[in-house]
Amino acid sequence: MIIHCWNIRGLNSPLKQHEVVSLMKRKKIDVCCLLETKLSSSRVGLMHRFRLKSWKCISNSEVASTARIVLFWNPSSVNVVLFNFSAQVLHVLITCLESHYSFTASFVYGFNTISLRRSLWDDLRRWSPNSPWLVLGDFNSVLSQEDKHNGAPVSKYEVTDFRDCCSDLGLADLNSTGCLFTWLNGHVWSRIDRVMVNTHWSTLQKQAHVHFDTPRAFSDHSPSSVQLGPRQPCRNRNFKFFNMWADHSQFLDLTAQCWNTPVYGSYMFTLCRKLKLLKRPLKNLNKLHYSHISQRVTRAEEELASLQSLLHQDRDNIHLLSQDKHLRSQLLHLKSAEQSYYGQKLKFTFLKEADKGTRFFHALLSQKHRRNHIPAIQVPSGMYTSSVDEVGHEFVRYYRSLLGSTKQTIPINEDVIHCGPCLDAASHDFLLGPVTDDLIQQTLFSIGNEKAPGPDGYSSLFFKKA
Repeated sequence: MIIHCWNIRGLNSPLKQHEVVSLMKRKKIDVCCLLETKLSSSRVGLMHRFRLKSWKCISNSEVASTARIVLFWNPSSVNVVLFNFSAQVLHVLITCLESHYSFTASFVYGFNTISLRRSLWDDLRRWSPNSPWLVLGDFNSVLSQEDKHNGAPVSKYEVTDFRDCCSDLGLADLNSTGCLFTWLNGHVWSRIDRVMVNTHWSTLQKQAHVHFDTPRAFSDHSPSSVQLGPRQPCRNRNFKFFNMWADHSQFLDLTAQCWNTPVYGSYMFTLCRKLKLLKRPLKNLNKLHYSHISQRVTRAEEELASLQSLLHQDRDNIHLLSQDKHLRSQLLHLKSAEQSYYGQKLKFTFLKEADKGTRFFHALLSQKHRRNHIPAIQVPSGMYTSSVDEVGHEFVRYYRSLLGSTKQTIPINEDVIHCGPCLDAASHDFLLGPVTDDLIQQTLFSIGNEKAPGPDGYSSLFFKKA
């Protein structure tokens, strides 16, 4: 789970809204809290409706002139329940839908003056739960002189209220990396944005780490990103045959070489084993000739343009003419491979030319991945798991339990069958006739080249070409 908190210093600009939404999607954030948005309640609704309509949203606009704190979360990964809110803090319960752990979180945006912030410290004292508690945001207050660089020295009067509150509640900073000072006004550096936890946080038994990123162009505050639990390890992608490989001159030689490898066993075992042996050579073929296909096309276009400029200056050069012919052929092959790759990648029938470069294409591809993603499965004990090993064992256990199982069935009533349409004698002879090799080949070759591959990753075009 990733929780993001950022004092955005106003969110009315469409450019800034676009930047924030892009950041949320790019970093796969589950919960995002935006502070000092300066949005009215109606503007919050508009942003929610038009930019993050699949997310859920709450704010404290009811108790403030503008939405000082706005909280967005992704309902497909987390559940958020609002407990209470005020002008300076928002209290919620966050539950991870994959791992099923819960904790209380308080998102803080303190007022600018010491006297007005005292109601914030009292609010936190009243709310303090006897369970894991995460307190984060812009406190507008430092804890010591080490939290400030340049400017007037930090007085005891400035830090007493904040220190006493942290001492009473047992709050301490979470382990962090990145920027030490989280706010800059052009001369003075301060650490006023923090992520803190109480003494019960260890009972959550989840690794937690916060990173303070650079402020960038849209704010003078550093955004904080809290990572709960270890990052999911990068797994090897499943093999998938791309049709562009079949047009390469080495394709049939590689296939024949693997197919001539001696394999002993049943016909089905031999077929599966040889298909598996062929995967690595095909991956190497892709790595050598088709990886980063769009960049290869761009380089080939630039190389051909440069050569043709030289050819116009030396029109009778036989060597340049030969190179021009070779580069033309190579560029056409790469462009055809690129179109085949993106067309097979997306598989949307209304994109005949595989409009690979547009944001519409990539949005459709991301939507397809999200729709096909299964974050967790439920095991017999009722718990959910997202562990790769546990998911694999559960699938094997489930289908193994189906094999060899018996179930009582009702005998077939032939009178009921004869009441409906029945096949004539000619159809009987056709359906009961022998299955010939030509019929098998005809059926296989009738499958479209762009159809989804089988579980082994090989498409119908592979079998046609090979």
